[in-house]
Amino acid sequence: MLTTTLKATSAPTVLPGTPFLLEKVDFQTYGDIIGRLRVDAWRNESGIDPVFFARPTWIEALDEDAEHWLITDNGLPVASGRLSLHTSVTDVPYAYLLPDYCQKKLSNILIATISRMVVVPSHRGHGFSTLLDRVRVAEGLAMGASVLTAATQLEFRQKALAKLGFNTLCDVRKAPERPDWPLYFMVYHAADPASPAPASRLF
Repeated sequence: MLTTTLKATSAPTVLPGTPFLLEKVDFQTYGDIIGRLRVDAWRNESGIDPVFFARPTWIEALDEDAEHWLITDNGLPVASGRLSLHTSVTDVPYAYLLPDYCQKKLSNILIATISRMVVVPSHRGHGFSTLLDRVRVAEGLAMGASVLTAATQLEFRQKALAKLGFNTLCDVRKAPERPDWPLYFMVYHAADPASPAPASRLF
């Protein structure tokens, strides 16, 4: 588990009755911490590519322009999530894996993507993924996105995202971090009356 202590860059949100804090942070300042957290959370998962996770950090070019949230436990980073905005589907994470018919459904619209959500094994079961999903969906809608996208290789995450209003657009393979598992690419349509609004309360 990571041992780096964080200092808040904005007023954090205290999760009631716990030592946990949710805060939005600047990637320029906390990028290395987030990158190490991603590797730490994934390193012992089933089916991963060991070469991919031999790196000390997992950082992408997209991170520089994205929004990032961290959850900390007495100052230690235990979970994080990213939100990015896209004017072209070709810039969306994993879009290069999508068949043409899926890409066409996302053409000429503003897209917000929730991605790179990780929770270290020692702190799973506290509802952090739901919390990070809610805050990122709310922010994506506030940014004016017509569609939000997400991708997961885990069925329980697919079900959790469906509860928030996401639908599976297609499933693909060859995601570099876990190439032999299917990747469920999911979408949330802001104008769809069947899509529930994000909760006004986070907890």
